[in-house]
Amino acid sequence: MPFDDEDLVLPSGLAPVPGEEGADEDALADETQDFRLFTSFFDKKAASGKTLRRGEKDFESHGTRAQEGALEASRAAMHEVLSYTRSHRPKDINRGWYFPDKWADAPSEEQREVEKGARMFAPDRVVVVEGDLRGPLGHNTGRVVTGPGFEAYKQTPGALKTWLLPEEALYLVERGSLDLWWPSRAIEGIFPVKKGDESEPADEPSAEFEDYELGIPLSLQAAYALFIGKDGERGKITIEKYQVYANLRRTGYKIIRATPIPLPPSIPTKSPRSLWQWLFSLFPTISQSHPPPYGPLVKPGLYRSYNQIFAQLALIPRHEPTPQPKASTPAPEEPFNIHFHIWKSSTAFSKTKPPPPDFRIAVADARSSSVPTLEQMTALLERCTPWDPPERPREGQNGGGPGQLYRRLKHGWRNAVVAVVDGGLISYIRFGEMAFGEERLYERIGTGGRGSKGKRGGRNGRGGRGGRGGGHGGGGGGRGK
Repeated sequence: MPFDDEDLVLPSGLAPVPGEEGADEDALADETQDFRLFTSFFDKKAASGKTLRRGEKDFESHGTRAQEGALEASRAAMHEVLSYTRSHRPKDINRGWYFPDKWADAPSEEQREVEKGARMFAPDRVVVVEGDLRGPLGHNTGRVVTGPGFEAYKQTPGALKTWLLPEEALYLVERGSLDLWWPSRAIEGIFPVKKGDESEPADEPSAEFEDYELGIPLSLQAAYALFIGKDGERGKITIEKYQVYANLRRTGYKIIRATPIPLPPSIPTKSPRSLWQWLFSLFPTISQSHPPPYGPLVKPGLYRSYNQIFAQLALIPRHEPTPQPKASTPAPEEPFNIHFHIWKSSTAFSKTKPPPPDFRIAVADARSSSVPTLEQMTALLERCTPWDPPERPREGQNGGGPGQLYRRLKHGWRNAVVAVVDGGLISYIRFGEMAFGEERLYERIGTGGRGSKGKRGGRNGRGGRGGRGGGHGGGGGGRGK
């Protein structure tokens, strides 16, 4: 995988075939990094801002001292690079304390009367940050646990500080922006209440003790052991969900845990109002949507348009999307449930009231789950995603052409993304509720009706196509037949 934006220069005999897909990616995957070029500009003060550069590759040993010296120099440079301690700017470093039981008894989202916005997920917030969350990675990360239902916690130590979810804390630790500590004292001993005002908690840790008297720093391995768990464990997240979260964050997307959306009421199943109606409903009735089993498909008659003919030829029932989910649609099952809401990097929003997400993602483990069934996908789309029909063409645009038709079909009426994780390898698959029957092509062609106007007349008073002309060298054309 390339580490910079330089173009790869290959020998003439190894150049990829132009136009062949994946040729450039395969060539970059086989490329080996030359650490000697990296050590040539290896700056101890600003090493984190440097990138690895590609160099020449020796495929096999040919027994010369020059090659052995070059390989030994590359090995020594690689060990020197890998043994270097990564450093970060002090102004971007944050220290967090692990308190998993602070919000263990906090009210759930169903018990709180909250207005429209993102959920708090207070019981799962297990890391408190000293001061404000600094650095570019801290944007749209963490929440201050306030609002209806948390009035009793407002006067407690650490209540008005930024609290992180397990995936947020682990990602910041992994990227070097958070120094995670295990407390050796209670939260009252680390964030004591100010002596002057008993109702106002302190912003900084207690100055009466040294740092190592308050707790001990944790490694990245310890952070993984604390935050990675199974579904349903409070204060933990599965490794598959964290891999998807970290992958999207590194790519530049903004991601938060999904908040269930309010859906319109389901369409109830119509039941007969009386016994006679129930008896007559058992007999098949002949309607326009169910043609009789005998006779011609197209009724004899005079037709001015092909629309009526094609409407009679539509014998197979087609899917018609509706804003309301059907009453027979079951509840979504894990893992086919929306877990994260995704926004593009250019979207600016508030963490408390974010706009509608650009993508909705469900995370599935390829080792423990299989291909979703039709019932599972129907429950995912109808119960977890909003009604979002494609934009219909304006009147007179005649459908907008084939490109607009394919765009509407690709958008669908509802859509969701399933991230399939197979041992760390993530594949994103987009599912949508489409309705091919809603794109009636016969309404755009063969409209029939009145003919087009004829052309203007030609020489010697003869009319154009479709009619006779007038006098004096050319009259106007008539109407077509």
